[in-house]
Amino acid sequence: MPGRLVRRVLLVAAGLVVCSPAGLARADAAGPTDYESVVVSIEPATPAIDVEIIGGDSFVRLTVQLGTEVVVTGYFDEPYLRFTTDGSVEQNRRSPTVQLNEDRYADSDATVNVGTAGEVAARVPEWERVATGGTFVWHDHRSHWMARSAPPGKGPGDVVSDQILPLTVDGTPVSVRIVSTWQDEPSRISLWAGAVVAAFAAMILLSVRRRQAWLLALAAAAATGIGWWQYDSLPTDTDPSNMWFVLPGIAAASALIALSFGRTLLSHALVLLGGLELAAWVYLRRDGMVRALLPTDAPYWLDRSVTAGAAVAAVAAAIAGGIALFRAPAVAAPPPTSAKRSSPKKSPARKPAAKKSTGKGSGSRSSASTEVTTWGRRK
Repeated sequence: MPGRLVRRVLLVAAGLVVCSPAGLARADAAGPTDYESVVVSIEPATPAIDVEIIGGDSFVRLTVQLGTEVVVTGYFDEPYLRFTTDGSVEQNRRSPTVQLNEDRYADSDATVNVGTAGEVAARVPEWERVATGGTFVWHDHRSHWMARSAPPGKGPGDVVSDQILPLTVDGTPVSVRIVSTWQDEPSRISLWAGAVVAAFAAMILLSVRRRQAWLLALAAAAATGIGWWQYDSLPTDTDPSNMWFVLPGIAAASALIALSFGRTLLSHALVLLGGLELAAWVYLRRDGMVRALLPTDAPYWLDRSVTAGAAVAAVAAAIAGGIALFRAPAVAAPPPTSAKRSSPKKSPARKPAAKKSTGKGSGSRSSASTEVTTWGRRK
């Protein structure tokens, strides 16, 4: 029974590690980046709109005052978004920009057979309401560097993108200039500090014969806090990933449950599960260790040090749980019962004692019997 339960725990662990990040996490949420985009100017200036960049260079957020109508122009000079006077935000379903903006790098076939810019602009818009309150957030490729590779011939401090986001505010053309700059490489001190602290704690636990589940619980709890901080830092319209706090939360729960079960097979399996979940969390955040900007309000040094410490704790827990499972003795099976049970030995039956006869009629038989039994001894 324990072995079967352990196998089930390991199957659950494999499913969570493999499926959870891909199935629940948002593939295009704001992530770490080396480029910072800022709104340089709005010409002509107008107090009716507010434009800001979310996540370093990931999203554009436009807020429009009530009573003002704004139209955002797409990549083919077609109407893409419309902010109405009552605060509703509508999207032109016939605009190719809609599909292109679903991915940061426009990995889409939306530009195939869309026609010329003039043909696209001449299409009659089909408006669909996508938001209320006069605020909308979207990917806009005019606000960031569009390639996954570094810009050729550029370096930290250089401008990598300088483009115009065209709007129409109450019929007046307005140009929003957005400039993106390559940022300096972050310091590695916080990474080394977090890794060293976690490794030192793991060695202390090993020297005093304490379980690595304690380190796993502490590291996973810290990772859960950092993940939630990042999740709470971004608007819900940017689709922040719930895996930022769900994965380390599972790891922390696994470690605490493992401590309550002592040194059993189930406990070792839970430690291994927690280590794998925390390792998956670190893998999802690997870019944050080397990128200049992080999409969080948490201090960057704290975010990076917790991530590095979680990486060390995850490796220690996975190794400790795996070795413990490998060394754990197999559960002895109960001895087989024989089909035939031996019946208790019967004691030999005693012969009933001869009854002494009394009376006259029995005298001759009694004397005859006496003669037979005393034959050869008569005088």
